[in-house]
Amino acid sequence: RRVRGFRRSFQYIQDYVSLQGLRIWQQEFSRIVNFNVEMECNVFLKRKILAWQSQFQSDAIPIPVFAARDSASVNFVGRLARTLLAQTAPTLTVYLELTSAWHDRAGAE
Repeated sequence: RRVRGFRRSFQYIQDYVSLQGLRIWQQEFSRIVNFNVEMECNVFLKRKILAWQSQFQSDAIPIPVFAARDSASVNFVGRLARTLLAQTAPTLTVYLELTSAWHDRAGAE
């Protein structure tokens, strides 16, 4: 909800200041997501990439690194991936194309 508000604000002001706000928003959002994916992938790498070494990190506009909320994930990307894997586990759920949804063994969506 908050992200939607920021995006609408960029769209609104871009006409007044002759700036491509939506393009800037998309570039920065992409940079933040890519940075967090890179940090999450460090779990699987032998040679870790530190936050300041990331190609997505910037001296002018640094991306903050927050403390992990759980021991299994580094950031929101890991938590999202683990949740998706749990929700779509093939041993516990089945995807029904007819309803375009995942269902558990009891038939609940």
